[in-house]
Amino acid sequence: MPKYIPKNDYTPKVVVYKRQWTNSKPKMKIFSNFKNPDPIIEDIKGKYIPAAASILEIGVGASFKESYKKKYKI
Repeated sequence: MPKYIPKNDYTPKVVVYKRQWTNSKPKMKIFSNFKNPDPIIEDIKGKYIPAAASILEIGVGASFKESYKKKYKI
């Protein structure tokens, strides 16, 4: 078992978000450089998703990409 996992080989995290102050459509981003979704959830300054956005859903795994595309019509 390897001691080190390369940075981009983690399980993808699929995030669907929407800006709060505009009447915009939901957007989706996929992150594969984190071990867990905590840095995305705790992001206050807007480094990963915009600061004024609300997270609609977060899924861990590549299968969530297709289901969120159908659900939110992205």
